[in-house]
Amino acid sequence: MIRVLLVDDDDEVRESLRLVVEHEGDMVVAAEAACGERAVSVAAAVRVDVAVVDVQMPGIDGVETTRRLRALPRPPAVLVVTAFRPDDRPLGALEAGAAGFLLKAFRPQELPAAIREVAAGRQVLAPAVTATVVAEAMRARTRDPEPLPPDDLGDLTDRERQLCRAVGEGLTNAQIAAALGITATTAKTYVSRLLDKLGLQNRTQLAILAHRAGLL
Repeated sequence: MIRVLLVDDDDEVRESLRLVVEHEGDMVVAAEAACGERAVSVAAAVRVDVAVVDVQMPGIDGVETTRRLRALPRPPAVLVVTAFRPDDRPLGALEAGAAGFLLKAFRPQELPAAIREVAAGRQVLAPAVTATVVAEAMRARTRDPEPLPPDDLGDLTDRERQLCRAVGEGLTNAQIAAALGITATTAKTYVSRLLDKLGLQNRTQLAILAHRAGLL
């Protein structure tokens, strides 16, 4: 059973999230919090597997809440939920340790699916957020350069370049599958193998590399 902590200053939003979560048979709302400070306190006292955190809250925001949650002795995976305003800082949340970003306009089935993904140690990034994350990362690297994955993509096959480009465009596995004429499971496997080949940890890094390499 996946134990979920809901963190949002809007009571109605928390209620909506709770109804979605508790409709599932493999997860339960372990606790709720209306602010980041309370969320950290609760997570320190109660076992939580996944924290669903609103990025915009009074007091400490979702980014700082994420950072503090991930610093706990038993840190929950953090799924940040956002209305996707310009100041939501998706890259900051990911750097703080968030396992993913989900838009508030999600379909009901998307939240449980995302919770399962991050609970299993995987990353979830809404396609609409990918371009913003990449752009923010590129600006940050311009201001403060640091070592990046190698830009030499000469040993990639044409199919791997297609995958790299598709991830850079923010396509989901299902969309990649449709574009390449393969199944979503195969697309997921191909992307995982590509990450391993390039020594990358997640799709965000792959998207950044695709932009740097001029594939888009």
